[in-house]
Amino acid sequence: MSRRRCFYAVLGVERDATDTDIKVAYRKAALQWHPDKNADNLEEATERFQEIQEAHSTLSDPTERAWYDNHREQILRGGTGAAGDDEYLGIDLFKFFSRSCYKGYTEEEGGFYAVYSAVFQVIDELEEEEVEGYEATAPAMGGRDTHWLEGPSQFFAYWENFSSQRAFWWCDEYNPNDASNRQEKRAIEKHNQKCREIGKKEFNDQVRRLATWVKKRDPRRAAHQKRVAEAAEARAEQQRQKEAEIKRLRRENLSKDEAEEIQVDESAVEYFAEVEMMQALSGKGKKGKKLREEILAMKRAEEAALAAAEAEAQRLQQELDASLPDASEQVEFVIICCCFC
Repeated sequence: MSRRRCFYAVLGVERDATDTDIKVAYRKAALQWHPDKNADNLEEATERFQEIQEAHSTLSDPTERAWYDNHREQILRGGTGAAGDDEYLGIDLFKFFSRSCYKGYTEEEGGFYAVYSAVFQVIDELEEEEVEGYEATAPAMGGRDTHWLEGPSQFFAYWENFSSQRAFWWCDEYNPNDASNRQEKRAIEKHNQKCREIGKKEFNDQVRRLATWVKKRDPRRAAHQKRVAEAAEARAEQQRQKEAEIKRLRRENLSKDEAEEIQVDESAVEYFAEVEMMQALSGKGKKGKKLREEILAMKRAEEAALAAAEAEAQRLQQELDASLPDASEQVEFVIICCCFC
Protein backbone atom coordinates (compact mmCIF):
# COMPACT_ATOMS: atom_id res chain seq x y z
CA MET A 1 0.00 0.00 0.00
CA SER A 2 2.25 2.72 -1.32
CA ARG A 3 -0.31 5.53 -1.20
CA ARG A 4 -0.25 7.26 2.14
CA ARG A 5 -3.48 7.80 3.99
CA CYS A 6 -4.21 10.16 6.82
CA PHE A 7 -4.09 8.32 10.14
CA TYR A 8 -7.47 9.77 11.11
CA ALA A 9 -8.94 8.36 7.91
CA VAL A 10 -7.30 4.97 8.59
CA LEU A 11 -9.15 4.72 11.92
CA GLY A 12 -12.28 6.43 10.60
CA VAL A 13 -12.34 9.27 13.16
CA GLU A 14 -12.37 13.06 12.98
CA ARG A 15 -9.25 15.12 13.64
CA ASP A 16 -10.72 16.35 16.93
CA ALA A 17 -11.41 12.79 18.13
CA THR A 18 -10.84 12.08 21.82
CA ASP A 19 -8.51 9.40 23.16
CA THR A 20 -11.55 7.20 23.84
CA ASP A 21 -12.82 7.66 20.27
CA ILE A 22 -9.42 6.63 18.91
CA LYS A 23 -9.23 3.57 21.18
CA VAL A 24 -12.71 2.38 20.23
CA ALA A 25 -12.10 2.97 16.51
CA TYR A 26 -8.78 1.13 16.69
CA ARG A 27 -10.32 -1.95 18.29
CA LYS A 28 -13.09 -2.02 15.73
CA ALA A 29 -10.73 -1.62 12.75
CA ALA A 30 -8.18 -4.10 14.14
CA LEU A 31 -10.89 -6.70 14.63
CA GLN A 32 -12.18 -6.16 11.11
CA TRP A 33 -8.78 -6.42 9.40
CA HIS A 34 -7.00 -8.90 11.63
CA PRO A 35 -5.17 -11.41 9.37
CA ASP A 36 -6.60 -14.37 11.29
CA LYS A 37 -10.10 -13.27 10.28
CA ASN A 38 -9.21 -12.67 6.62
CA ALA A 39 -7.58 -15.89 5.48
CA ASP A 40 -9.05 -15.47 1.98
CA ASN A 41 -7.53 -11.97 1.65
CA LEU A 42 -4.42 -12.36 3.78
CA GLU A 43 -2.04 -10.00 1.93
CA GLU A 44 -4.35 -6.98 1.96
CA ALA A 45 -5.53 -7.71 5.51
CA THR A 46 -1.93 -7.86 6.78
CA GLU A 47 -1.11 -4.55 5.12
CA ARG A 48 -4.25 -2.88 6.42
CA PHE A 49 -3.72 -4.26 9.91
CA GLN A 50 -0.17 -2.88 10.03
CA GLU A 51 -1.46 0.48 8.82
CA ILE A 52 -4.09 0.49 11.55
CA GLN A 53 -1.47 -0.32 14.18
CA GLU A 54 0.75 2.50 12.90
CA ALA A 55 -2.11 5.00 13.00
CA HIS A 56 -3.03 3.99 16.55
CA SER A 57 0.60 4.09 17.71
CA THR A 58 0.91 7.70 16.51
CA LEU A 59 -2.48 9.08 17.52
CA SER A 60 -2.50 7.43 20.97
CA ASP A 61 0.77 9.16 21.87
CA PRO A 62 0.04 12.84 22.76
CA THR A 63 3.49 14.04 21.68
CA GLU A 64 3.51 12.17 18.38
CA ARG A 65 -0.08 13.17 17.66
CA ALA A 66 0.68 16.87 18.20
CA TRP A 67 3.66 16.71 15.88
CA TYR A 68 1.68 14.73 13.29
CA ASP A 69 -1.13 17.32 13.39
CA ASN A 70 1.36 20.14 12.78
CA HIS A 71 3.04 18.34 9.86
CA ARG A 72 0.24 16.19 8.48
CA GLU A 73 0.22 17.77 5.02
CA GLN A 74 3.99 17.45 4.61
CA ILE A 75 3.96 13.83 5.75
CA LEU A 76 1.12 12.91 3.40
CA ARG A 77 2.78 14.81 0.56
CA GLY A 78 6.18 13.37 1.41
CA GLY A 79 7.93 16.74 1.42
CA THR A 80 8.15 20.11 3.16
CA GLY A 81 5.59 21.67 0.88
CA ALA A 82 7.89 24.60 0.10
CA ALA A 83 9.40 24.88 -3.37
CA GLY A 84 13.17 24.48 -3.41
CA ASP A 85 13.56 23.62 0.28
CA ASP A 86 13.99 19.88 -0.26
CA GLU A 87 16.51 20.55 -3.01
CA TYR A 88 18.71 22.69 -0.77
CA LEU A 89 18.23 20.55 2.32
CA GLY A 90 19.44 17.61 0.31
CA ILE A 91 16.91 15.18 1.79
CA ASP A 92 13.18 14.90 2.30
CA LEU A 93 12.67 13.54 5.81
CA PHE A 94 8.88 13.61 5.93
CA LYS A 95 8.48 10.64 3.62
CA PHE A 96 10.35 8.49 6.15
CA PHE A 97 7.68 9.00 8.82
CA SER A 98 5.78 6.05 7.41
CA ARG A 99 6.12 2.31 7.50
CA SER A 100 5.49 2.30 3.76
CA CYS A 101 9.11 3.35 3.18
CA TYR A 102 10.52 0.00 4.41
CA LYS A 103 9.58 -3.64 4.28
CA GLY A 104 10.59 -5.99 7.03
CA TYR A 105 13.15 -5.61 9.80
CA THR A 106 16.26 -6.65 7.90
CA GLU A 107 19.53 -5.19 6.67
CA GLU A 108 18.65 -6.07 3.10
CA GLU A 109 17.81 -3.38 0.56
CA GLY A 110 14.45 -1.84 1.44
CA GLY A 111 14.57 -3.30 4.94
CA PHE A 112 14.13 -1.25 8.14
CA TYR A 113 17.81 -1.13 9.10
CA ALA A 114 19.07 -0.53 5.56
CA VAL A 115 16.63 2.34 4.92
CA TYR A 116 17.18 4.28 8.13
CA SER A 117 20.92 3.69 8.29
CA ALA A 118 21.10 5.31 4.85
CA VAL A 119 18.83 8.22 5.85
CA PHE A 120 20.92 9.28 8.83
CA GLN A 121 24.13 8.68 6.90
CA VAL A 122 22.94 11.16 4.25
CA ILE A 123 22.24 13.76 6.95
CA ASP A 124 25.75 13.29 8.29
CA GLU A 125 27.28 13.54 4.80
CA LEU A 126 25.41 16.81 4.10
CA GLU A 127 26.90 18.28 7.27
CA GLU A 128 30.36 17.14 6.20
CA GLU A 129 29.96 18.67 2.73
CA GLU A 130 28.84 22.11 3.87
CA VAL A 131 30.58 22.62 7.24
CA GLU A 132 34.29 23.24 7.12
CA GLY A 133 36.23 21.09 9.56
CA TYR A 134 33.20 18.93 10.35
CA GLU A 135 34.03 15.44 11.60
CA ALA A 136 31.41 12.73 11.42
CA THR A 137 31.04 11.18 14.90
CA ALA A 138 27.61 9.54 14.63
CA PRO A 139 27.58 5.93 15.89
CA ALA A 140 26.42 3.18 13.53
CA MET A 141 22.82 2.01 13.70
CA GLY A 142 23.79 -1.65 13.55
CA GLY A 143 21.70 -4.53 12.31
CA ARG A 144 18.92 -6.78 13.47
CA ASP A 145 21.20 -8.86 15.73
CA THR A 146 23.13 -5.92 17.24
CA HIS A 147 22.60 -5.73 21.00
CA TRP A 148 20.83 -2.54 22.04
CA LEU A 149 23.64 -1.37 24.32
CA GLU A 150 26.37 -2.11 21.79
CA GLY A 151 25.55 0.69 19.34
CA PRO A 152 21.83 1.31 18.77
CA SER A 153 21.35 3.06 22.11
CA GLN A 154 24.21 5.46 21.37
CA PHE A 155 23.01 5.90 17.79
CA PHE A 156 19.56 7.12 18.82
CA ALA A 157 20.94 9.23 21.67
CA TYR A 158 23.15 11.04 19.14
CA TRP A 159 20.37 11.76 16.63
CA GLU A 160 17.76 12.67 19.24
CA ASN A 161 20.12 15.46 20.30
CA PHE A 162 21.24 16.41 16.81
CA SER A 163 22.03 20.05 16.03
CA SER A 164 22.92 21.00 12.48
CA GLN A 165 25.90 23.27 11.79
CA ARG A 166 24.80 24.14 8.26
CA ALA A 167 24.20 27.79 7.31
CA PHE A 168 20.60 27.45 5.98
CA TRP A 169 21.20 30.38 3.66
CA TRP A 170 18.37 29.19 1.39
CA CYS A 171 15.90 30.33 4.07
CA ASP A 172 16.69 33.98 3.31
CA GLU A 173 13.60 35.91 2.17
CA TYR A 174 15.37 38.97 0.79
CA ASN A 175 18.59 39.70 -1.03
CA PRO A 176 20.74 42.21 0.88
CA ASN A 177 22.17 43.42 -2.42
CA ASP A 178 18.74 44.80 -3.32
CA ALA A 179 18.83 47.22 -0.38
CA SER A 180 18.85 50.91 -1.24
CA ASN A 181 20.99 51.91 1.73
CA ARG A 182 23.12 50.50 4.53
CA GLN A 183 20.36 50.70 7.14
CA GLU A 184 17.96 48.75 4.94
CA LYS A 185 20.67 46.18 4.24
CA ARG A 186 21.27 45.62 7.96
CA ALA A 187 17.52 45.20 8.50
CA ILE A 188 17.37 42.61 5.68
CA GLU A 189 20.36 40.72 7.06
CA LYS A 190 18.80 40.68 10.53
CA HIS A 191 15.51 39.42 9.13
CA ASN A 192 17.26 36.74 7.05
CA GLN A 193 19.22 35.58 10.10
CA LYS A 194 15.95 34.99 11.95
CA CYS A 195 14.65 33.04 8.96
CA ARG A 196 17.79 30.91 8.97
CA GLU A 197 17.41 30.21 12.69
CA ILE A 198 13.79 29.18 12.15
CA GLY A 199 14.77 26.90 9.26
CA LYS A 200 17.58 25.35 11.28
CA LYS A 201 15.30 24.80 14.26
CA GLU A 202 12.69 23.13 12.07
CA PHE A 203 15.27 20.86 10.45
CA ASN A 204 16.76 19.88 13.80
CA ASP A 205 13.28 19.12 15.05
CA GLN A 206 12.57 16.93 12.01
CA VAL A 207 15.78 14.94 12.49
CA ARG A 208 15.19 14.46 16.21
CA ARG A 209 11.57 13.50 15.71
CA LEU A 210 12.52 11.00 13.03
CA ALA A 211 15.12 9.45 15.36
CA THR A 212 12.48 9.08 18.08
CA TRP A 213 9.97 7.73 15.57
CA VAL A 214 12.42 5.10 14.32
CA LYS A 215 13.56 4.16 17.84
CA LYS A 216 10.00 3.55 18.97
CA ARG A 217 9.55 1.05 16.13
CA ASP A 218 12.92 -0.67 16.49
CA PRO A 219 12.36 -4.29 17.69
CA ARG A 220 15.74 -4.28 19.42
CA ARG A 221 14.51 -1.61 21.83
CA ALA A 222 11.46 -3.68 22.75
CA ALA A 223 13.69 -6.71 23.32
CA HIS A 224 16.02 -4.65 25.52
CA GLN A 225 13.11 -3.26 27.54
CA LYS A 226 11.84 -6.81 28.07
CA ARG A 227 15.26 -7.94 29.33
CA VAL A 228 15.46 -4.94 31.66
CA ALA A 229 11.97 -5.63 33.02
CA GLU A 230 12.78 -9.32 33.60
CA ALA A 231 16.03 -8.42 35.37
CA ALA A 232 14.19 -5.88 37.55
CA GLU A 233 11.55 -8.47 38.44
CA ALA A 234 14.27 -11.00 39.31
CA ARG A 235 15.97 -8.46 41.60
CA ALA A 236 12.62 -7.62 43.18
CA GLU A 237 11.93 -11.31 43.79
CA GLN A 238 15.36 -11.75 45.40
CA GLN A 239 14.66 -8.74 47.62
CA ARG A 240 11.27 -10.18 48.62
CA GLN A 241 12.89 -13.52 49.50
CA LYS A 242 15.60 -11.74 51.49
CA GLU A 243 13.02 -9.72 53.44
CA ALA A 244 10.97 -12.87 54.12
CA GLU A 245 14.10 -14.64 55.42
CA ILE A 246 14.94 -11.68 57.66
CA LYS A 247 11.41 -11.70 59.08
CA ARG A 248 11.63 -15.47 59.71
CA LEU A 249 14.95 -15.10 61.54
CA ARG A 250 13.56 -12.25 63.59
CA ARG A 251 10.56 -14.37 64.61
CA GLU A 252 12.85 -17.25 65.60
CA ASN A 253 15.10 -14.97 67.64
CA LEU A 254 12.07 -13.44 69.33
CA SER A 255 10.78 -16.89 70.26
CA LYS A 256 14.16 -17.78 71.80
CA ASP A 257 14.22 -14.55 73.78
CA GLU A 258 10.69 -15.20 75.04
CA ALA A 259 11.65 -18.76 76.09
CA GLU A 260 14.70 -17.47 77.96
CA GLU A 261 12.56 -14.90 79.74
CA ILE A 262 10.10 -17.64 80.78
CA GLN A 263 12.82 -19.99 82.05
CA VAL A 264 13.83 -17.83 85.02
CA ASP A 265 16.06 -19.28 87.72
CA GLU A 266 13.83 -21.05 90.28
CA SER A 267 16.08 -20.06 93.12
CA ALA A 268 15.56 -16.41 92.25
CA VAL A 269 11.78 -16.96 92.28
CA GLU A 270 11.96 -18.55 95.72
CA TYR A 271 14.19 -15.77 97.00
CA PHE A 272 11.84 -12.99 95.85
CA ALA A 273 8.85 -14.93 97.16
CA GLU A 274 10.45 -15.07 100.60
CA VAL A 275 11.28 -11.37 100.49
CA GLU A 276 7.68 -10.51 99.59
CA MET A 277 6.38 -12.77 102.37
CA MET A 278 8.68 -11.18 104.94
CA GLN A 279 7.62 -7.70 103.84
CA ALA A 280 3.98 -8.72 104.14
CA LEU A 281 4.48 -10.14 107.66
CA SER A 282 6.30 -6.98 108.79
CA GLY A 283 3.13 -5.01 108.29
CA LYS A 284 0.89 -7.26 110.47
CA GLY A 285 1.85 -6.14 113.98
CA LYS A 286 3.11 -8.35 116.79
CA LYS A 287 1.61 -11.58 115.41
CA GLY A 288 3.22 -10.93 112.08
CA LYS A 289 6.53 -10.11 113.73
CA LYS A 290 6.42 -13.29 115.83
CA LEU A 291 5.56 -15.41 112.77
CA ARG A 292 8.35 -13.74 110.81
CA GLU A 293 10.87 -14.58 113.56
CA GLU A 294 9.70 -18.21 113.65
CA ILE A 295 10.14 -18.52 109.85
CA LEU A 296 13.61 -16.98 110.07
CA ALA A 297 14.50 -19.38 112.90
CA MET A 298 13.29 -22.35 110.86
CA LYS A 299 15.30 -21.14 107.86
CA ARG A 300 18.43 -20.73 110.00
CA ALA A 301 17.90 -24.20 111.40
CA GLU A 302 17.56 -25.60 107.85
CA GLU A 303 20.74 -23.84 106.82
CA ALA A 304 22.58 -25.12 109.92
CA ALA A 305 21.40 -28.67 109.28
CA LEU A 306 22.48 -28.39 105.65
CA ALA A 307 25.90 -27.08 106.70
CA ALA A 308 26.28 -29.91 109.22
CA ALA A 309 25.36 -32.48 106.61
CA GLU A 310 27.93 -31.06 104.20
CA ALA A 311 30.59 -31.09 106.96
CA GLU A 312 29.81 -34.73 107.81
CA ALA A 313 30.05 -35.68 104.15
CA GLN A 314 33.45 -34.04 103.89
CA ARG A 315 34.65 -35.85 107.03
CA LEU A 316 33.57 -39.23 105.73
CA GLN A 317 35.29 -38.55 102.43
CA GLN A 318 38.52 -37.68 104.21
CA GLU A 319 38.39 -40.93 106.23
CA LEU A 320 37.82 -42.90 103.07
CA ASP A 321 40.74 -41.26 101.37
CA ALA A 322 43.00 -41.97 104.38
CA SER A 323 42.10 -45.69 104.42
CA LEU A 324 43.23 -46.15 100.79
CA PRO A 325 46.99 -46.66 100.05
CA ASP A 326 48.82 -43.87 98.27
CA ALA A 327 49.18 -44.21 94.49
CA SER A 328 53.01 -44.27 94.71
CA GLU A 329 52.82 -47.06 97.29
CA GLN A 330 50.55 -49.07 94.94
CA VAL A 331 53.09 -48.73 92.11
CA GLU A 332 55.93 -49.81 94.41
CA PHE A 333 53.97 -52.89 95.55
CA VAL A 334 53.32 -53.93 91.96
CA ILE A 335 57.01 -53.64 91.07
CA ILE A 336 58.06 -55.84 94.03
CA CYS A 337 55.55 -58.50 93.08
CA CYS A 338 56.85 -58.55 89.56
CA CYS A 339 60.42 -59.07 90.77
CA PHE A 340 59.45 -62.12 92.83
CA CYS A 341 57.64 -63.60 89.95
